[in-house]
Amino acid sequence: MASNVSNDRLSYGVTILIFGLLYLLDKIGILAQIPYGRNLISIGAFFLIAGIVFLCTQPKKAMGWIFLAVGIFLNADFFLGWINVYSKYLVPLALVVVGLIMVFTAKKK
Repeated sequence: MASNVSNDRLSYGVTILIFGLLYLLDKIGILAQIPYGRNLISIGAFFLIAGIVFLCTQPKKAMGWIFLAVGIFLNADFFLGWINVYSKYLVPLALVVVGLIMVFTAKKK
């Protein structure tokens, strides 16, 4: 049990540390000089970073895969340029689909 708490603290601590460093670099103006540096300060990038950190530091990888999937999904226009036209519809449609899946697969008591 103590190992789980230690792993959680490490994962969250490293994630917060990276977010803080990126935020500081943005405020100093260093990210503006790096190609695609502005993309590092977005909610999608935060999910990607958290997913990578959780995959590297947690023995149970489920949360890391979830964060990574959400980050890739939110950055779909960056990874798949052709999808840029439809990207404004992706998040709402995905939320509806995931919600429906969760509702219909929920176990009834």
